Amino acid sequence: MKGFTFWELLIVLALIGMMILIAVPDLKGMERRRDFENFARETFDLLERCRWKAMNQRAYSGAYFQMINGNYFVSGLLDGNQNGIRQADIESGKDHRWIGPLLWQKAKRDICPGILKGIPQIPPKTGVLDIGDPVRFGKSDIVSFSPRGDSSSGTLYLACESQKLMFAIVVYGPTARMNLWKFCNFEWQMVGDR
Repeated sequence: MKGFTFWELLIVLALIGMMILIAVPDLKGMERRRDFENFARETFDLLERCRWKAMNQRAYSGAYFQMINGNYFVSGLLDGNQNGIRQADIESGKDHRWIGPLLWQKAKRDICPGILKGIPQIPPKTGVLDIGDPVRFGKSDIVSFSPRGDSSSGTLYLACESQKLMFAIVVYGPTARMNLWKFCNFEWQMVGDR
């Protein structure tokens, strides 16, 4: 019975070391992609909670997205004077927060609201997305849901710069229906619908 020589053992250890060096960055990428998917689901769930709160409380409810000192925050709001959720009413305290403001980004701003350069529009639209504003509900940074079951129309874009991934939450006003889209493999794919 013959054993391994020192050189054979050294070569095997070197090969194992190279395989570990190749696998570790991919494991970090997998972890970042998982964190990003969780971030998108949490944001989607927050909007869902706002929708149900509007119906249960029989008052407008919504999410208010803000950038403060370079950081994104989100708050859940409830209408306090029966005229919908309005910026002036938030500032005066008539529309009050039921949650937040919560920091709305992760991984030192690698996972946050945003639009990556050169990303196409969500079908059936054509062209490329403007990287300006990731919160697109008209001129407002508020998405509100009414007790009647309708909502603001618009899209919320989320980006993970390190992984070159994006999610988009599209809200359809007349029905308050929401779709979750993921940009992966150079195309948009719908991954969730409520």
